[in-house]
Amino acid sequence: MTENIVYYLWGDESYLIDQKVQEIISAVEKENGEEPEIVPVDADEMSQLELGQTLDFSPLFAFGRVVVIKKPAWLGKSSRKAKKIEESLQVLQDYFQHDHHGQVLIIISAEHNATNPVTKLLDKKAQVINIKPLAPRELEEWCKAGLSRRNVRIVPAALKRIVNSGQDMYYLVNLIEKLSLIYAGESVGINEIEEQLDSRQEVKVFKLTDALLTCNLKASLMAYRQLQEQGEHHLLLLHMITRQFLSLSKVKFYHETGYSSGKISELTSQKDFVVKKMLDKAPQFSSNRIRIIFEKLLETDASFKNESKDPSILMEALIVELCS
Repeated sequence: MTENIVYYLWGDESYLIDQKVQEIISAVEKENGEEPEIVPVDADEMSQLELGQTLDFSPLFAFGRVVVIKKPAWLGKSSRKAKKIEESLQVLQDYFQHDHHGQVLIIISAEHNATNPVTKLLDKKAQVINIKPLAPRELEEWCKAGLSRRNVRIVPAALKRIVNSGQDMYYLVNLIEKLSLIYAGESVGINEIEEQLDSRQEVKVFKLTDALLTCNLKASLMAYRQLQEQGEHHLLLLHMITRQFLSLSKVKFYHETGYSSGKISELTSQKDFVVKKMLDKAPQFSSNRIRIIFEKLLETDASFKNESKDPSILMEALIVELCS
């Protein structure tokens, strides 16, 4: 009888998913009495054979191993990935037929696509856990506790503004750290929160760039149209999108070179939470895809300067291409 421990985690709050992964790793370490080997896998960059070889693990080894596959494209809905989906399905079917005692496999996706054959297999064979976002009250308590630990007092209205900002939890971690540096020992009101939320253009376009990195067309177009209504200039938005993908390409390059996330943060002058988010998104972008993206960005920039087309139409066309 085969023994395989496989977790299928899905949800769109990366912070909570990463917390769950760490919880699983800690449980493995406690059970084995020693820290397991952690193997992050960029499955989209691997062939069927390479993925199978990576997952192969002999129970004769004395130490444990945790393999983490984050948001592979073959767990999505795209029919253009049909071949990759079939290949990945074959690899996992073979995996479940053999004994990999001592190894834990964690597979992560942003959504649960019930029609995907790989998802159907995981629903039957893996421990499926839907990592749901915190409810507003839970998020409020989480923010309040984080501020309290950092000796920051906050008025109820300001706390509500943070909770209702629409930002993900990694962003909120960074915001709380920033508040602790500026207002430690002081009371923070709604004006101070508004000042920090709107102090940089990155905050205003965060939803757009984040939606683009997850290839969410609906959310990207909605965020862009909201920015239009706020009067943001199309050249500024193009600049911010380009900068985001440039950051992604740098993080991906340094990660594939073998640098730790801490070293990548140092080399790119990015916050730790930004690097973690980029590492989470990077597996979805092959080197060829990044090259094509920069070509599209350059084409759009040239069109703005050399053509008389409506900038709004050019931007929406760009967003559609980036999400395709």
